[in-house]
Amino acid sequence: MESRPKFTTANVTLTNADTWYPLPDIAVGEGCEVVIKSKAGNTGAIKVAHDDTASKTSPFLLDNSGDSVSLRVKGTTQIVLASSVAGQIVEVIAEQ
Repeated sequence: MESRPKFTTANVTLTNADTWYPLPDIAVGEGCEVVIKSKAGNTGAIKVAHDDTASKTSPFLLDNSGDSVSLRVKGTTQIVLASSVAGQIVEVIAEQ
């Protein structure tokens, strides 16, 4: 795969505890991944899920600050995040 000339970054603040927040609408290049990372200094686990009831019931956990997951998706709007601790921050990067 060739190098991509452009990428996008974003921070998502999970202002309220136990509230699902969608990722910003970011297009992800064909064959590329979006990386979701728990910001250094976070004190609570980050829950990553698809925006549906079943996924939210059993989310993927980023247990520690600095943990990350990469997903090969076309866009980010179906991904939601939550934490049991208010004020956690998630970093996102995607090649376009």
